[in-house]
Amino acid sequence: MKYFLNSYRALSDGTCGVRHLQEMLDTEHFLLSNWKVVWAGTCAVLRAAITMFQVDAKSCIDSRLGGEIAAEWKLISAHKEEHSIFWQFLRKERDNIIHEYEWAAYEMWMDESGNFSPPKLSLLNVRPENSRTVLLMRSGHYKAQDSLELLREGADWVEDRIYSAIRRAGYEPDEMRNIATFQKPPQLARWSLFDRSLSE
Repeated sequence: MKYFLNSYRALSDGTCGVRHLQEMLDTEHFLLSNWKVVWAGTCAVLRAAITMFQVDAKSCIDSRLGGEIAAEWKLISAHKEEHSIFWQFLRKERDNIIHEYEWAAYEMWMDESGNFSPPKLSLLNVRPENSRTVLLMRSGHYKAQDSLELLREGADWVEDRIYSAIRRAGYEPDEMRNIATFQKPPQLARWSLFDRSLSE
């Protein structure tokens, strides 16, 4: 079911971006500019996943599912205070990047005691021993919070919204349906020797 939706396919790409960014930050040496490309792309794709609700609402084969996706978008729009991860993070960060080429995330080194220090070099990040690279939010609603954790929270929130709409329509996200007819695939008969002996 979920793969019928453009919103879910965008979410899958965004989740891949989150994993890639984590792997990059775990690497001892990387160009500081590299994470920004992954950050910008992941924010944009997760933001696009919600925009795709409006597309999915019109293009769904099943009218119930299309209606629930449209209803989900209305809930997100009508109750912004309950969905700040979208309005104050995913949407805002994406818009700042696209329209102003600015982002709130910035890199810091964190040691084992939780103390932060800025990277010492502008091009190549050579971390001290027993430290790791983290991204923090420099401003806005989520100031000083872990940027990567916010991305994960944003991806989880998008998935919850998609799954909520699917379930309200009476389906399960992993339910199998025929792409052309939207019908469930026929159940394969499972005949054992015992079943055959009974039928004879």
